[in-house]
Amino acid sequence: MGADEPDDAGRPTSWTLGAIKARNLALEGYCQTAGCGRFYSFDVDDLIVSVGPDYVVPEILPGIECSACGGALKFKLAMMPPNA
Repeated sequence: MGADEPDDAGRPTSWTLGAIKARNLALEGYCQTAGCGRFYSFDVDDLIVSVGPDYVVPEILPGIECSACGGALKFKLAMMPPNA
């Protein structure tokens, strides 16, 4: 684990991409770097095509960094507005 990685890097959540899609939730990541906190949204359908619906999303999204500071992104779910 690198010096800039949070302690929960790689730890799985209980959420699969299929479960996120079935509940019409959005998958977001937010930067863990102090003072940054940028949010990013991910296309769940594209992720399912890429890694499958049974992929268990980890707390820290692997291989994805904040484009502003290079920090790790932590997984976050959000409700989708009805007309999204």
